[in-house]
Order: sequence, then structure tokens, then C-alpha cells
Amino acid sequence: MPVEFDEYKQTRETVDTLAIDPGSNAHKILSFLAQHPNLGFKPAEIAEEVDIPRGSLNPTLSRLADQGLVEHEQPYWSVTDDDRLAAIGASMYSMAAFEEQHADDEFEGWADSDVDPREHR
Repeated sequence: MPVEFDEYKQTRETVDTLAIDPGSNAHKILSFLAQHPNLGFKPAEIAEEVDIPRGSLNPTLSRLADQGLVEHEQPYWSVTDDDRLAAIGASMYSMAAFEEQHADDEFEGWADSDVDPREHR
């Protein structure tokens, strides 16, 4: 569905959102650094621990620093004390627990019997 681009762009710039996809390089880095909140690591040490190519590591660290999630004091990187990280961790834990609890549930064919709430206003 098309969107009003300028409005969308402005919304994306002003809303304080944080999107860290599970399995992404950013997620791997943050997960590792969050496990060691009082330590700083050199890029080579981070790359070795999270198995991310060095060419991808530095741009990702810079992007995370721009978002205020990691901090850098040459040559070390560390996770910041940011409430958003705790929220992400709690959400990820909840999603994993939900997936584990409902792993055997069958969702195939749900669209045939689903109800559109807009039709019942």
C-alpha cells in the first residue's frame, strides 16, 4: 500500500523506535556486549565472539553508537546503560517463551475462518 512519503519519512525521523532484528549483526553484537555490561572490547574481540566479518562489524557498531546503544572509547566498545536494551531483552525473552509454549500449535488454514473486526463495527 502506498504511503505519503514525506509524512512517513518525518514519522520515522521523529519517533524514538528501535528495531533490532533477531539474528542480525546488531542483535548479535548487542547480545554479546549486554552479557558483559562492565567490560569494553576491541573490535577484533567482538568479531571473534559473535562471528561477524570485520567489514560488517565497524559500520554496525557505528550505527549502534548513533542510536545511543553502545559507546566507544578508543579502542574499546561497550554497551550503554539504556532502558531500551532491557525492553528489547524482555521482549525477546517473551517471544522465545511464547514460541516454545506454542511450538506444536497448528495455524495452517486460519485465514479461511478468521474474522475481520472492521466488518463488525
